[in-house]
Amino acid sequence: MESFHTGLSDIAKTGFMAWFLLYTTELFPYKNIKSIKKILIFYKIFLEQDDFSKFKYFAIIVLVLETNFIYFMKKHFDIITFGGATQDIMYYTKEGLIIKNKKNILAPELLAFEYGEKINSDDVCMTFGGGAMNAAVSFSNLGLKTSIITNLGDDWFSDAIIKELRNKKINISNITRSKKMHAGFSFIINFGNHNEHILFTHRGANSLLNISKQKLLNINSKWFYITSLGGKQNLCTKNINTIFEIAKNKNIKIAWNPGIPQLNLGYKFFKKYFKDTEIFCLNKSEAIDLVKSVGIKTDNIEKLLKTIYSWGVKTCIITYGHLGAYIYDGKQIYFEKASKQKSIDTTGAGDAFNSSFLAGLIIYNNDIKKSLKLAILRSGNVVSNIGAQSGLLTKNQIKL
Repeated sequence: MESFHTGLSDIAKTGFMAWFLLYTTELFPYKNIKSIKKILIFYKIFLEQDDFSKFKYFAIIVLVLETNFIYFMKKHFDIITFGGATQDIMYYTKEGLIIKNKKNILAPELLAFEYGEKINSDDVCMTFGGGAMNAAVSFSNLGLKTSIITNLGDDWFSDAIIKELRNKKINISNITRSKKMHAGFSFIINFGNHNEHILFTHRGANSLLNISKQKLLNINSKWFYITSLGGKQNLCTKNINTIFEIAKNKNIKIAWNPGIPQLNLGYKFFKKYFKDTEIFCLNKSEAIDLVKSVGIKTDNIEKLLKTIYSWGVKTCIITYGHLGAYIYDGKQIYFEKASKQKSIDTTGAGDAFNSSFLAGLIIYNNDIKKSLKLAILRSGNVVSNIGAQSGLLTKNQIKL
């Protein structure tokens, strides 16, 4: 009897070590120093065992855990975000001029500076950004289990992004990294009474994101949240096709806040995806541009909403800067005025609004009105802080 209990104890101890080994290799996909040291320690333990039966226990348990326990414990999420993660420089100045541009409804206002002049900055800040990272932080701050799929480089900017994602409790096991590449980088000029911004971006390693179909098949999630995908058009299209194919196969809902590279392709690019898109998010100028691609020239919000909805999306969102946001679900147009909080920096306002609305639908069981109010509250707080992420209220700061 004693040997029987000893055998069970050996199995339990070995099983725990096997689980921890798998957990370690899953949690640190980049084979950094800490993870390698832990792995070597566990291998050393098993190599020192005199009783070979313990190693057999280990091998059997690893096989079971690999196919069952790890899959369910580590790869089920509320939301997975796709797109960019960047290091941002925020530049604030009053030395500019807004020019009205009546010749182009798609670019009604231009920001100008004197040619050849040195422009003074009131303040400069370093922050993090990128659509996928902004959304991931937003979801995680509200307690939703979140993972991000993006591609980073091997520079210190990329290391800083990884560290920040870990600090925000975002799963990083689905991030890929490219050697001899640097992270995406943005230079953002904030100007005007509402501190509206112009963003200069270099996608860096973000442009090399290549989503693995097999890896995506091994992940469970309730939602996929797609942001701007950069890179060559064929790679971008391949990634989007993969996302939609897996989502359809696994009955995962999709929210999509497309970027300029996709929007520039117009309706013809989007039409085959619309019927499988649960939520489609644009700002007003993007909506005008997209609708114009089918020959409709209008800036009327109702017409924009209903035209896009008629293409097959379940819910259409159009944000309208400091004036507020509109949502149409085929039954009713919802509108909420923007927050009255003082605007310091509008970077990430759209990301905050769209991600907060989706989070609200999950938290409030598809209550559009409550979700809209949550989106207005959190995006309003974002623009009253510097950067796209620092103002993202947590669930403890909001009465959910």
